[in-house]
Order: sequence, then C-alpha cells, then structure tokens
Amino acid sequence: MKFIEFTHPEGGRIVVHVDHITSAHYRPGEGAVKTRLGLDLDHRQNEIVIFGEEAERIWQLLQKVIDSTP
Repeated sequence: MKFIEFTHPEGGRIVVHVDHITSAHYRPGEGAVKTRLGLDLDHRQNEIVIFGEEAERIWQLLQKVIDSTP
C-alpha cells in the first residue's frame, strides 16, 4: 500500500492512498507564480490543490510511484 502525506491547504496534515488519485495536474512555478499540483480524488474526497515546495515534493513522490509500477 502506498500513501502520500502532505500539508492540507486548509491546515493540518492529510494522508491519501495513491489508488484514490484519479488524476494529477502539475504546473511548475515561474516568476511570481507558485508551483501548483492539483489532485483529483475519487468519489470519497474532493479535489485538493497544493502549492509551492509541498507541491514539488508530492509530485516527485508520485513520479516514484509511477516509476515503480510494473
């Protein structure tokens, strides 16, 4: 089982099982625009948008999961 943990945009921490992520949209930051990662989750949860360094960190974790998927 693979979980990712990150700071929830509204405060606190959240843990999401990667199987509950239906899609992810990553936009690297440029200039005054922050890096952004949007995670669309299955029917159990709403979409989550993460910004800045946390978005970059989670994107890298997701890339590792993708690379390790047979």
